[in-house]
Parts: sequence; structure tokens; C-alpha cells
Amino acid sequence: MKHKYPPLHLLSIFEAAGRLENFKAASEELFITPSAVSHQIKALEGHLGFALFQRKSRGVALNAAGEMYLKYVQRGLNQFEDGTKKLQHHFSSPALKISCFTSLASNIIIPQLGAFQAAHPDIEIKIEIGNKLSDLRYDDIDLAIRLGDGNWPNTMTQKLVDIQVAAVCSPTFAKQHQPQLLTDISQLPLIDFTYIDDAWQQWAKAMGVTLNSSKRSLTFNDYESAMNAATQGLGMTLAMFPIENTSLSHGMIVAPFNEFMPYPKSLYAVYRQEDAERHDIQCFINWLKKSDLLLQNR
Repeated sequence: MKHKYPPLHLLSIFEAAGRLENFKAASEELFITPSAVSHQIKALEGHLGFALFQRKSRGVALNAAGEMYLKYVQRGLNQFEDGTKKLQHHFSSPALKISCFTSLASNIIIPQLGAFQAAHPDIEIKIEIGNKLSDLRYDDIDLAIRLGDGNWPNTMTQKLVDIQVAAVCSPTFAKQHQPQLLTDISQLPLIDFTYIDDAWQQWAKAMGVTLNSSKRSLTFNDYESAMNAATQGLGMTLAMFPIENTSLSHGMIVAPFNEFMPYPKSLYAVYRQEDAERHDIQCFINWLKKSDLLLQNR
């Protein structure tokens, strides 16, 4: 069956010109000349048999037909883009693309990744490390490891492990300040977070102590920086377990009060609904669930 729609390159030019209602702005976006935009729009209008723009002395504006057609064209181009991404996702690369935050990668995944590769030599792994949350609708990511409540719309989730929080510091810091009782916390320099409101107050309340005053000597906008500062002896911070089990067992940090409180967020594996049966995703999730470093006792 022969299709009667206009050439696709004309539709993409019309979409830019119609969205911006400016041929010059569209030409800059498309890296062609304004005259080329004007010529291609006239070609499209000739193909359709009616005008799409009102030509004015100081520019152009969509007419009623143009406004209606722009909606159809944008919907169609979005479907083309979505379909292309899905095909690339399934067929362009055999690699399993994983997104996770830095501490999880450094402490849990990377130290044991050789064992996974030995058990599954047919699965190539690509890991994107960072604190930016991936949007699985658009990002080229197959599996995201996230902290949360498990409620991410239009995704599949599997809980990996519950999280606990403890006050930690370096052995040097502990030796210098000798914290023994929970009430000692008010006299210690604390490392705080900008992304959690009153983190230390919440911790103190859960521990049943009053945080009268404290020395917030450092504040960071990400967890990894706070942990690095704590291991350098710059203060006490709140650490997530079992993610920091390795650091604790290796003596890089200590939990002087030995008090671990439940954290409201858990660690989840998150992936697209259409990927629920993918062998590589399920293999990696099952391996991570059984990880010795994720499950080991403190």
C-alpha cells in the first residue's frame, strides 16, 4: 500500500517552525538557512493543498489548519522517536545498562562483580555511577538501583534490602573525642546533609535523646561527600547499612554507640514493565539479593 503522507523531513521542519512560530529560530535549531525553512514549508503546503501559516510583515503564525496539523505531526514524531528508542534498547546492544549511586557501586557491586561475570559470562555489564536519578522512560538505562518506598509509576520494582542508619566516625575521631553515650552527640562536630531536613534531630528523636546543640562543622549536598569527610576524621555523620558494612568491617569507620535505627527508605531494583522477563535483568537482581556484602552481619 502506497502511503500518501508528505516526506518526513518536511514534517520535522514544519514541527520546529510551527512550535517556534519563527522560521529564523527554526533554521537555527535545524542548522539550515531561513530561506530553506520557508521553501520547505511551501513545499509541504503544496503537498497538502492548503496553507499552514499566516504570513505577516514581521513573521509568521500558525493558522487554524496549522495548529491542528502540528498536534498530529508532534504526536507522530513522538511515536517514531519512542519506537526508535525501544528498538535500540532491545537490539542495538547486548549490554545490561545499570544505574546506581556511588556508595552502592563502590562498596557492594564492584567488589563482587568478578563473581557475577564468572557465573554469567554471556551478560555484558555497563554501569553508570552517579546520584542523578535515571528516568527509565527516556534514559538509556535497563536497571536502576534506587533508595525509596518502591513507588515509581509505570515501573516494576523488587526490594533488595531494608536500610538502617547509624552515627559513624573515623577511628581517629572516636579516639580523640571518645563518644560513649548517646547524649555525647551534642558535644561533637556533626556532618550534615542539605537534602534531608533535620537529619540529626530525627536521629536523636528516634534514639530517645535530646540534641540540645551541636557543631554542624560541615554540610554536604550528597551522601558520598559526607561519608568521605567522616572517614577523614572531620566529624560524625549518619551512614546507611548494609551499604557501609564493608567500611565498618575494614575499620574505616566505627559506630561508637552501636545503635542502628530503621530508615524509611529501602533499596530497590527498578526496571521497565516490558522488561519484566528479561533474563539478564533477573540474573543481576537475583545475584545482588544474595550478595554476601549486602547480607553480611555487622
